[in-house]
Amino acid sequence: MRMSKKPISDNEIVDAALHLDGNPETIRRFYDIWAEKYDQDVVDIAYSGPRIVAGLVDKHAERLRGADRNALRVLDAGCGTGLSGKALHDIGFREIHGCDLSPEMAERAEERGCYKSAVGNVDLMKADAQYERATFDIVISVGVFTLGHVPPEALGVLVDLVRPGGIIALSTRVQYYEESNYRDVAGALIDGGRIRLLEQLSDANYCNDGAGHFWAYQVAR
Repeated sequence: MRMSKKPISDNEIVDAALHLDGNPETIRRFYDIWAEKYDQDVVDIAYSGPRIVAGLVDKHAERLRGADRNALRVLDAGCGTGLSGKALHDIGFREIHGCDLSPEMAERAEERGCYKSAVGNVDLMKADAQYERATFDIVISVGVFTLGHVPPEALGVLVDLVRPGGIIALSTRVQYYEESNYRDVAGALIDGGRIRLLEQLSDANYCNDGAGHFWAYQVAR
């Protein structure tokens, strides 16, 4: 999903990522190469998405069955090198599974020791072929609904993976939200009674080269 040809980030590799064309093969190759330096590059731009999404999950987890964090099954959709899984692990979640389009990124996520499993070669638009529907209490997706990556329709795929009453927490770059049809896709899911909005954090400090919106939804019971 290529949206803008203008520079978006002062960080060269981050800017290249935000100008990808949405083609899964292109994205897979790009992140396989980037995996080795990814963590340092996102530190350089003060990337705070994982921490913010973990905070949303922390706040709303009490809505879930028993709210026992050891038992709640979590999917980190687009887990990258596992920064979001670590953020959740640090606040007590233990049943965390990750998937990513890039096998190299998923391998680094698994090495963190925060995941029960981290699987590569998973296209988010086809994640329901990898996982059974309605089997996760929580799904998070951080840094994935962004320029050059997945289309907003991927939100519907994630909804299908969550048990009734479960939670989805994710980030969208502001520019992605403004230039894509994310508003319409999420609005249709809400109007159709499939999800309800629990919380929206607008124009939050996503990183030092751009703001993000953060969302927490509950899947219909």
